[in-house]
Amino acid sequence: MEEPVPIPTHEEELRKLKIDSLFEEYRAMYGLVQFRMSSLDRRVPIAGATLTATLASVAAIPQQALMIVFLGLPMALVWFLRTTINHARSFEDVLRRIEQIEGDVNELLDHEAICFQSRHPSRGHRVGGRTGFETIGAVLVTVVTLLIGCAFMFLQTVDTVGQAQIAYAGFLAVVLAYMILIVVRLKRYEYKPQ
Repeated sequence: MEEPVPIPTHEEELRKLKIDSLFEEYRAMYGLVQFRMSSLDRRVPIAGATLTATLASVAAIPQQALMIVFLGLPMALVWFLRTTINHARSFEDVLRRIEQIEGDVNELLDHEAICFQSRHPSRGHRVGGRTGFETIGAVLVTVVTLLIGCAFMFLQTVDTVGQAQIAYAGFLAVVLAYMILIVVRLKRYEYKPQ
């Protein structure tokens, strides 16, 4: 005689549904991880090369249009750094959500079944993990180098010595201070689930 197949209780069905939905979200989150990582990896070469080429072209730009480059390039560098930091924060959010999902699934299964993000060695040390940290560092070096390049090219191309140079140096100092501030503030960023 065959043993009767146990009929799952409502609680067991609910638990299975929860686990299935958590795994579906887990897969979607890892899709976002891939997107964020590739976005971070592509930022430095593409945007950095474009902004560097802009600065390099200063010698060929007519004198009347130089101020557009000298004012616009530092603003573009701020944008470059801010969007890189935004990608790193978003990457951090996804990693922390994956960690939460791992904990929820493990709790529902009553044992540790998945734990890659929960036990990752760089977890909680850097916003966006090692990838975010390295990318932000590379972008920061790029933007500071290009700001120095702006200062050098400004000195080479502006005929008048004096107030214009002091004003431009002040402008670059404010831009640099703002960049340092947003990088420092990033260290305080923390994922807060809704």
